[in-house]
Amino acid sequence: MSIAFLVTIFLLISYAVAFTAIVHCLLHSKYPQAALAWCGVIIMLPFLGAFFYFVFGINRIDSKATKLFNQAVEARRRHLDSIRKNHWSSVQANHTREEYPIMGIGERSQGLSCVGGNTFEPLFNGDEAYPKMLEAIENAEHYVFLSTYIFSGKRSGERFTEALIRAHKRGVMVHVIVDGLGTFWDFAFLRRKLKKAGVPVYSFIPFKLFPFQMSINLRNHRKLLICDSIAFTGGMNIADGNLLKYHPRDSVQDVHFKCTGPIVTGLREVFLLDLAFVTGKAQDMTFTPCPATGTMDARIVMDGPGNSDDLIINLLCGVFSCAKKEIIIINPYFLPTREIISALMSAVTRGVRVRVILPEKLDHNFVSWAADHILPSLIHGGIEMYKQPKPFAHTKLILVDEIYTFLGSTNFDPRSLKLNFELNLEVFSVQLNSYLRFFADSVLASSKKIAYSVFEDGKFPFLIFLKRLRNAAMWIFSPYL
Repeated sequence: MSIAFLVTIFLLISYAVAFTAIVHCLLHSKYPQAALAWCGVIIMLPFLGAFFYFVFGINRIDSKATKLFNQAVEARRRHLDSIRKNHWSSVQANHTREEYPIMGIGERSQGLSCVGGNTFEPLFNGDEAYPKMLEAIENAEHYVFLSTYIFSGKRSGERFTEALIRAHKRGVMVHVIVDGLGTFWDFAFLRRKLKKAGVPVYSFIPFKLFPFQMSINLRNHRKLLICDSIAFTGGMNIADGNLLKYHPRDSVQDVHFKCTGPIVTGLREVFLLDLAFVTGKAQDMTFTPCPATGTMDARIVMDGPGNSDDLIINLLCGVFSCAKKEIIIINPYFLPTREIISALMSAVTRGVRVRVILPEKLDHNFVSWAADHILPSLIHGGIEMYKQPKPFAHTKLILVDEIYTFLGSTNFDPRSLKLNFELNLEVFSVQLNSYLRFFADSVLASSKKIAYSVFEDGKFPFLIFLKRLRNAAMWIFSPYL
């Protein structure tokens, strides 16, 4: 068999695969720019282009997630709907849409009203959050549900592992869900330890060779721990870097939240939806609804299987459009969509002060370069940009006026806004907003405002040109960073 014949066969297979990829792209892409870009890449590099398209380019809702979202998950969602009607309707929110129109945005976009009677306690870094999370696991009598993107570390990961094993041994129902990519390298030892002790551990769409399964975009980015009637959620993973008191090499600042009240009933159902998703089995579990503990109103914002595209984008655009005085955004990654940029710019023209706080140093340079491509136009448009000094800040918060707080796992980048499964909360509370405003003010006091002049030509114009070229090149790939 000659080399020429083998090359011919390879080319024929490559173009057949490329043709299949182009047909799929044209039929399923929602955005013409993305479809044109992918078709161009596939035509220029038939085999590699098709491979990258199937790994990175396939939409999560229209393809694999739809197939995985089976009858078990649908049954759990119906159970959640019954809780909304039968229990949450009896726990009225303390505020009304007439008093604060911003409360109606999420209700109209999700069909889910606010539930009152909650308490949310901010916990800063793993130094505050981990002890309370571990205490809740130790005190749990009925069940412990943990879902996290990253689960690692000798100081933190092993302590959580031991606490979960002890809970399991004393008869508590324990279930652990970890993301198949986020825990790909660091979780192997802890997984073996948990499984050896009999603790059920599930990977959310792990990589597999047989049958082949490699989905970069189908990631569970949610962080959720539920111990009986107490829940913890936010943006914090389980990793040693969050323990700042030990001065780890890769320190990470973050904010997590302890939640009590009826909202925990809904958060419990979020976990059980994911459990049905990873097991493919209906979860026939019923629990007593959680009683009221405070006066804060809240709504769950869960993006993932079964939800419409761009749910968080549409919600945030509506929220920003309702802002009257101020918007504060704290996020590690800032590559907002065109719709969000337009909403923020519109707020500025209405006289709303918009401030965005980013880390001085990111853990991924290419994301920082891509963000630097759009920062000049945002600053020129009146948005105030700040850089928070080290250690790296992983905090994700949005504060609007005096009432609205958006917290959870979502980053301001296309991967979080469009590709990941995220969990967030809208909290309507003057008390919580005021407390977090004080925190934001303290961060701003130590942060440096980014001036537009930073991006202008300086002493070395050619070097500035090369940086701009690099940033623009990275920005092109921003949907996949």
